[in-house]
Amino acid sequence: MHGVLREPIETRTDDGWVLRGELVRPEGAPVAAAAIGHAMMVDRRTMDRRGAGLATTLAEHGIAALNFDLRGHGESGPSAREGGRWSYDAFVRSDLPAIVRAARDAFPGVPAALVGHSLAGHAALIGAGLLPDRAPDGIVALAANLWLPRFEPRLDRKLLKGATLVGWAALTLPRGWFDPRPVRMGSAAEPWPYVWQFARNYVRNELTSLDGRDDYVDALRRAEVPVLSIASTGDRLLANPASVARFLAPMTRARITHRTVAARDVSPPPDHMQLVVDERCRPIWVEAAQWIRALGGPGSGR
Repeated sequence: MHGVLREPIETRTDDGWVLRGELVRPEGAPVAAAAIGHAMMVDRRTMDRRGAGLATTLAEHGIAALNFDLRGHGESGPSAREGGRWSYDAFVRSDLPAIVRAARDAFPGVPAALVGHSLAGHAALIGAGLLPDRAPDGIVALAANLWLPRFEPRLDRKLLKGATLVGWAALTLPRGWFDPRPVRMGSAAEPWPYVWQFARNYVRNELTSLDGRDDYVDALRRAEVPVLSIASTGDRLLANPASVARFLAPMTRARITHRTVAARDVSPPPDHMQLVVDERCRPIWVEAAQWIRALGGPGSGR
């Protein structure tokens, strides 16, 4: 186990957005670096709750953890409440590649992984195929899948997901942004273009960029990066393991390790957010650290 040091960090995306965060690193030289990204409607605090969560666990196991707020979230404003606007594509094309680059630049010569929960996880998986020259050496995807009818094997969940997305869009359109606080779904608002892209893609049963330029399922097919996918049986709707497996199925060129967290690991199994905020999941975070430590050198995942 290593002692841990902390310092503020920031990086700039290729479209000019400044992303801020915290570097959590071991006192000695790290054996790897990990850019960390969070889920939608929250910020980086979920990835290192009370300074003793997933990022700290990685640092304790010799990995430099660069824990960033993605655009419009936490310290990486402006927020949607303040007029910030973005679509899902901004995370795929700009934010996730930027934080991977920050990890490589800060710690050259060691493997650079991406650890992404939900939003950051599936955006990184797509980005690895869309922009292979900017992909990390490995991706730890925590509860990472996107909602499409084709990715959901159960009819009841398929109907519930569709109704949820239609309702989300209906609540967002009048004001131009969605506030998750009244419904206790998080703290960070999301803007209309982002919400509309999710609803539109579900209705069309397709996964494309908002401008129609990129087919994201095709990007998944092209990705060659090693992946550790972690999903929980306690995550019944947002990223249930069966849907996660279907989302990852196109990634036939990638080396994927599927890890399903069940009652034998954590009882009861964690839900979507508990997978990254519940201290009971620390053994799972340690598994992720060990997987990152076993990665090859820079560029080996491409």
